[in-house]
Amino acid sequence: MKTMKKFLSMVALAMVGATFTGCSSSDDNIIDQPQQPEVIKSNIVTLTTTVGFDEAAGTTRALAADGVKTFAAGETMALVYKNTGGSTVKVVSTALTDGNITNSGKTATFTFELTDPDKTKNVTYIYPAAMANADGTVNYSALSSQDGTLASLAANLDYCTKSGAWDGDNLPSLTLENRLAILAITLKNSDGSSDITSSITGLTVGDGTNTYDVNRSAAEGPIYVAILPTADATIDITATSGTKNYTKTLTSKTYEAGNGYPVSWRMTESASNVLAGVFSVSGSKKVKFSKGNLRYASSKWSFFDNQYDYYTSYSADARDKFGWSTSKTTYGMNTSTDNSTYSGDFVDWGATMGTGWFTLSKDEWTYLFNTRSASTVGLTSNGRYAKAKVNNVQGIILFPDTYTNPDGVVAPTGVNATGDTGWNGNNYSSADWTKMESAGCVFLPAAGYRYGSSVYDAGTSGYYWPATPIGADNAYYVYFVSGDLSPAYSSSRCGGYSVRLVRQVE
Repeated sequence: MKTMKKFLSMVALAMVGATFTGCSSSDDNIIDQPQQPEVIKSNIVTLTTTVGFDEAAGTTRALAADGVKTFAAGETMALVYKNTGGSTVKVVSTALTDGNITNSGKTATFTFELTDPDKTKNVTYIYPAAMANADGTVNYSALSSQDGTLASLAANLDYCTKSGAWDGDNLPSLTLENRLAILAITLKNSDGSSDITSSITGLTVGDGTNTYDVNRSAAEGPIYVAILPTADATIDITATSGTKNYTKTLTSKTYEAGNGYPVSWRMTESASNVLAGVFSVSGSKKVKFSKGNLRYASSKWSFFDNQYDYYTSYSADARDKFGWSTSKTTYGMNTSTDNSTYSGDFVDWGATMGTGWFTLSKDEWTYLFNTRSASTVGLTSNGRYAKAKVNNVQGIILFPDTYTNPDGVVAPTGVNATGDTGWNGNNYSSADWTKMESAGCVFLPAAGYRYGSSVYDAGTSGYYWPATPIGADNAYYVYFVSGDLSPAYSSSRCGGYSVRLVRQVE
């Protein structure tokens, strides 16, 4: 019996030892090795797809010199898919390299990382990726502000898309469909004789529903604009060159998705900067005047809002009386009283306001005042001008070639008189002047002159530069005071005089 008990005890100890040994082995594993997370069966997967452009449609687009739209290194595409939780997810591909692009740029292979994709649901490709919002919708708002360049449009705005089903565990390879129309725009003046595209810094295209604004530096055209397709739409276009504005309205226009449209539009200058009256300045040349004298203010060139406005003092950032304009002191932007500062050939102030504006010559001013045929004004045949007060500002009224004095406005006196007729013989209120301006009249205020940085005779005398020099140090100018008027006096180039621009009537 003793022998049996001892055997049983040893067996029991062996079993207990085995139990602890087992536990010890398990504990050692826990201590020596970090616990691993549970493996997720559907996690992040890296997949590729090859997509292309519709070559038949692509050849009609305006995105390259040969009219063919292609992929480029550095571009990305967005992919929109459903995950296994039912949520919509947008991912962006890695950037294309040259090695990803084939078929002369018409196809490319994109790489994506997807998390838990539901392969029973279709995926959608959006190219370029910049046209996809974070929630996977299309970023149409990106079209509202463009820079007019081909490179920016092609890389960021030219929206293409296609949806398709998974190819087993693989992403579908699809042909993208262009969803926008591309306008390649050049602009001309009203009769088509002059291209103005290179001077345009702002352009707006509207179809009644959507508006596309282009802000650009002045440069050669075309100006490229991506738009949503239209059908039988009215298209309104405005363009800006300096402070000059142009407009155009097109009717019944259809621009289809997937097409590029080279268009050339003749623009009409907005009446806001050009007055209505027509004036002969030679036997064959007619002009219209700007709405006010030229000024430089707040670092910009513009016209005064009213014909009778001018500055009574000088400021470096608010000036309207300029020295002679040459390449040495372009537009006379100088207060030097040394004539040699202004040496060189004339540079026309018209360039400050865009294509088409220019300064009359001495002969043209002389023809305007002394020679042209005009209507009878105040019982004077060929009535060309008269001294007057307009809104309490003294100056010269120019009557257009064809003029009828408005009803309710006193007929002018002293018409075509150069002598001491005084300013008070014709005294017109702002209300009177509104009617006369609508009838075509131009007013040159007696804005005085500047010498150095001081202004003299403001309100009593007028000095206006023509575009005609006299030798190296002098130039002609238009001069008038209460008792005198001449379109061809001479003066030193250093004098600061007013400038009034014109545009030729085509």
